[in-house]
Amino acid sequence: MKKILFLLVIGGALFTASCTKRYDVVQPNQTVYADIKTTDWGSANGGKTDTVLINTPQITSFIRDNGLVAVSLTFDGGTTYEPIPYVYNNVNYSFIYGNGGIELYAQSADGTQVITTPPASTAKITLVPAN
Repeated sequence: MKKILFLLVIGGALFTASCTKRYDVVQPNQTVYADIKTTDWGSANGGKTDTVLINTPQITSFIRDNGLVAVSLTFDGGTTYEPIPYVYNNVNYSFIYGNGGIELYAQSADGTQVITTPPASTAKITLVPAN
């Protein structure tokens, strides 16, 4: 009787401890670059806010709902990139995104002063999918 009980306990332990194989699919990040000319910026809010729309069809509803969009700007031709939000020459840069596009904002650091049009730059947009 002890042998049967012992075998049942061992069999139950082996059954409950069995492994399940799991295959995770790794989706690579994607990086997109966009050149922004000084003339691309539009002024709003009495000159206190400048905006530019970057067409980014790579931002799908999946990325919007499950992933991450990170934006960095370079003002020196790609030697250094600064992640947004960022203050450069007393101008605060921020962004929002949705399906197919990113809108960049430039405002004075305190939000109350009129700013000059931002200089030409390049945006480095990194799309990070997640499940």
